[in-house]
Amino acid sequence: MNADERETTVNATDGDTTVRIWSAQRRAITAMRKHPSFTQIRTGTHDGSVWAEFTIPADQWNVTRGAKRKGTPLSPDQREAAAARLRSVKPSGAAREGSDPAARG
Repeated sequence: MNADERETTVNATDGDTTVRIWSAQRRAITAMRKHPSFTQIRTGTHDGSVWAEFTIPADQWNVTRGAKRKGTPLSPDQREAAAARLRSVKPSGAAREGSDPAARG
């Protein structure tokens, strides 16, 4: 396939619980293979180009962003450690340069 023929298509309907994605774009195929929400259901080659078809649960798909990200819940200790790191590098509110509304004139 030439570059104009290698495409990715997404099929989703309101009645389906899964979204089907067909792609002949190497970057898209690699990304979907690495993402745990996608299931590869078929693959093959056409004119020397690899293609693959995937499904993803509809509730894990966003039409504007693709697969929804799954955050890993932090334990209370991890949350406190992250907050401490942020406090150590982030200046406090009014002490930041340029944050005084009276100084803006």
